[in-house]
Amino acid sequence: MEYIYRKMNAQDVDSVLEMFKGIKEEKIDMSFANISTKEEVLNFVDNPAELTYVVVGDDKPNHVLSLLRGKRTMTPEKQHAAFLTAATHQDVRGKGFVGKLIEYGLGEMKKEGVNIARIYVYSDNTSSVNAVKKMNFESAGAVLRHHKNVETGEYVNDLIFHKFL
Repeated sequence: MEYIYRKMNAQDVDSVLEMFKGIKEEKIDMSFANISTKEEVLNFVDNPAELTYVVVGDDKPNHVLSLLRGKRTMTPEKQHAAFLTAATHQDVRGKGFVGKLIEYGLGEMKKEGVNIARIYVYSDNTSSVNAVKKMNFESAGAVLRHHKNVETGEYVNDLIFHKFL
């Protein structure tokens, strides 16, 4: 099977919403878990403030396997920077889709005038921290004791990474 990396389109909305519902059911602590309507997901399509890319298989061109969103403020002072958020469908995690999608998406964002990408990762999300470092993002600081994990009682830092494009 071949995989296609491309900009998100309106035909992807149902699949993306399904993935977000799965993230919520899994109790994954990320912003996509708070998105619950088609209208919210449709806002990702053809929106210069929400640069959104997906990977799909050539056999199911509208079944989204992984999604990358680069959110930016569209003022002259801030449109050069994008805050990245990525998610992968639970059935295909660990297959390297996010890394390849981020590489693709950053190239596309650069064409849109973005010259720095930022990622915030919770310190207890070891797999994401390792993936971000592997993609050559640099540590840019942390928000210490960002929140407390109620299950473990441990404090979690919000680690900040950036990459110049």
